[in-house]
Amino acid sequence: MERVALLRTSGRRLLQRCGRPRPLVPAASSSAPRRRLTSSSSAASSCSSSSRGGSSCLLAAAAPLHLHAAGRYWPLTAPGFARRLSVPAVSTSPSPVPSDTDDVHEYAAKLGFEKVSEQVIDECKSAAVLYKHKKTGAEVMSVANDDENKVFGIVFRTPPKNSTGIPHILEHSVLCGSRKYPLKEPFVELLKGSLHTFLNAFTYPDRTCYPVASTNTKDFYNLVDVYLDAVFFPKCVEDFQTFQQEGWHYELNSPEEEISYKGVVFNEMKGVYSQPDNIMGRVSQQALSPDNTYGVDSGGDPNDIPKLTFEEFKGVPQ
Repeated sequence: MERVALLRTSGRRLLQRCGRPRPLVPAASSSAPRRRLTSSSSAASSCSSSSRGGSSCLLAAAAPLHLHAAGRYWPLTAPGFARRLSVPAVSTSPSPVPSDTDDVHEYAAKLGFEKVSEQVIDECKSAAVLYKHKKTGAEVMSVANDDENKVFGIVFRTPPKNSTGIPHILEHSVLCGSRKYPLKEPFVELLKGSLHTFLNAFTYPDRTCYPVASTNTKDFYNLVDVYLDAVFFPKCVEDFQTFQQEGWHYELNSPEEEISYKGVVFNEMKGVYSQPDNIMGRVSQQALSPDNTYGVDSGGDPNDIPKLTFEEFKGVPQ
């Protein structure tokens, strides 16, 4: 837990520092998920820009008990929604960062990060720098450009072993309150009351992504803080009711009716499995990769979701 808190604090400070403008430095070249309800229909993005001309993004992928990461760039085209910040979801002020004249690599080193690589991406007129946290192994990718939209994304490796939908249920559940923001659904409060241009979460067959974006600097760091606290310190691992709400539970409205299964993810996946094209895509993928994570459904099969227990669910984030 101490390592997680250290990574959260260090990553957030580096994100703030990377948001300051700096010159492009040439370097050697290198080489449809499920989503939560959102007010934007655009694609997910994982790089962010500062209103002063810089941009940055933090991407981390994690296996159980081990933090590792990979970063990538996605273009963002999302409409903005100008609303007043919701009071319950406002974070504390960001920690002070060095002046623009300070070297970002030296500041990263002070936070425990080392530079792995640096490259100019001509296609999007950006400078990308990859850092690695020495103590945890998590990686941070900064993509700096002159776009006014600031975007952040954190990504965890979540390869499932079965089709009970653990990654999908966890994606929903971690945004239902955290240690610092003990609300019922901070995600909904942010949708209603923040200045976000993008706010969502995605479950892929092998990873889970949590992206946010805003053109307002203060709002951007508030969104980052809420999301980081949600993924590192979720309340759902101690709350059986959240598991029942987002995953599955029994429901009986009257003695004359039969007991049925209900739940946010369960109902969502029932809808997915009612569409022939979705079934064809899943069956084809599982037939091509029967012996690995792509041979099961990370979103959850309605026939298998009720097999998931709370004990199994709460052990995944740890």
